[in-house]
Amino acid sequence: MRAIIIKILNILAGKMLAKYKPVVIGITGSVGKSSAKKTIYEILKRKYKVHCDRSCYSADISIPLAIIGTESGERSAGKWIGIIFKTIGKLLKKNGYPDVIILEMGVNRPNDMKKMLAVIKPDIGIITGIGKFPSHTEYFKDAKHIAREKFLLARSLGKKDLVILNSDDEFIGELPGNIKSETITYGFNKNADIKAEEILLGNKKFKTEDGSLGMRFKISHKGTTVPFRFPYALGRGQIYSALSAVAVGIHFGFNLVEMSEALSSYQPLAGRMKMIEGVNGSLIIDDTFNANPDSALSALETIEKLEVPRKIAILGDMLELGEQCEAGHQEVGKAVPKSADFLFTYGAKSKIIGRQAQKSGMKEENIFHFENMNELTELLKNTVQAGDVVLVKGSRAMRMEKIVREIMAKPEKADELLVK
Repeated sequence: MRAIIIKILNILAGKMLAKYKPVVIGITGSVGKSSAKKTIYEILKRKYKVHCDRSCYSADISIPLAIIGTESGERSAGKWIGIIFKTIGKLLKKNGYPDVIILEMGVNRPNDMKKMLAVIKPDIGIITGIGKFPSHTEYFKDAKHIAREKFLLARSLGKKDLVILNSDDEFIGELPGNIKSETITYGFNKNADIKAEEILLGNKKFKTEDGSLGMRFKISHKGTTVPFRFPYALGRGQIYSALSAVAVGIHFGFNLVEMSEALSSYQPLAGRMKMIEGVNGSLIIDDTFNANPDSALSALETIEKLEVPRKIAILGDMLELGEQCEAGHQEVGKAVPKSADFLFTYGAKSKIIGRQAQKSGMKEENIFHFENMNELTELLKNTVQAGDVVLVKGSRAMRMEKIVREIMAKPEKADELLVK
């Protein structure tokens, strides 16, 4: 039944696109797709009617649903029939459709991108990065094969289209010569078209009016430099999202000042380096949405730079790494001693992180391993002190947000703040 529903939805989505001709923005990459989508939305919504997909669904169904503009019918045949008839009604209307649709084009298995491109033809394609240790390598031979699949998005674009690339990514650096469309690059390197510089993470010198850490940075494009301020967000990943959004904004005619204002109150999505007040006067950095070694290393790099009394890293298993599982966990373990004072690991695979952290210089008495979440949270509650920063990160299947819930100062806000 699911296959039949998806086929019908794709047919209706194609007719919707043909009728209303919105600008379609497709985002792919191993990290940062949802955050990029959110920052792009925050900018474009100031002048355009914008609709985004629901990334809680798999791409094969979230994409046609986003184009149609409806929620899932779940497992109810009656609901799906209602959705189909409502969509036909929309096709008979003359207006009211979004100007822009932003879609996540996540790739889990070979040929996923080909299937999505058979349904949609994006006008703008964004590749946020592949990374050294991308997820889903269990279904691909290696990172290069994942890159090739994701690169199909860029290669599908025509001369009048636009591709936006993270030029800091080693795989993406090889791409521009093989595409037909206009290209805009972003990153921290000096050769990027849109550059981030002068980054100041939250510390004693910079706190927002309500005490949040946040960060400041500047973005430069063609000789113009404008300061950006993220009072409620931390990490290079959030800056990358801002850079990709700025690239889109420039294409739509926004200037840097307008975009800085549009993002001045930006709030990260749940589980993406989100700052939450913790017990005993601590600060939680909730990065529980998902994890691979690249994103874990980025999170550790962020807390390393924070000027706070103590740092605690709580790291769960990183899944879907295939043959890179041990190497990926070891790489993260090497980074822990310079980033954190205490390490709590959760799950069978995360033992590798702890062993490597000890080999790399962390004291054995500061490393704790658990395969029972309740035992972990009980010790954690007795360990956390005022002023501590607590990073929580792990793969989605590890449900690390449950740990965050247990150490939140205001657990009644869990449904509002945490990954669902």
